[in-house]
Amino acid sequence: MLQISYRARKHVILLILVMVTVIVGSAFAIVWMQQQISRTARSSKHFESQLAETSRKLRFLDERIAGYHQPVVLQGKVAGILRPSVEDQVVFVEERQLATGRAYAVSQPYEVSMDLALLDLDRSR
Repeated sequence: MLQISYRARKHVILLILVMVTVIVGSAFAIVWMQQQISRTARSSKHFESQLAETSRKLRFLDERIAGYHQPVVLQGKVAGILRPSVEDQVVFVEERQLATGRAYAVSQPYEVSMDLALLDLDRSR
């Protein structure tokens, strides 16, 4: 029979133990990765459904906004309120500064001033 030295047997046994450890560790790592893939897939599915719902709501709101901005709808809202301007009419526009830092112009309806008209005439000279 073939005699294997004690040192060679020790190396073979150590090599087999290392191989078994690597195989078992790899098997656990594969199972863990599959579980992580499954969790990620569930999470992605959840986020995709949230995105689809949000997109649906956004499309609905875009349709409503587009409907409100149709010329016919806008004309209907101001029907009877607007009138053509008079040739010598001057309208003051007062600026208001909001807390957000944005300036908005707010006009007093149909306000006429002779002073502003004279001031504008002085500028044209």
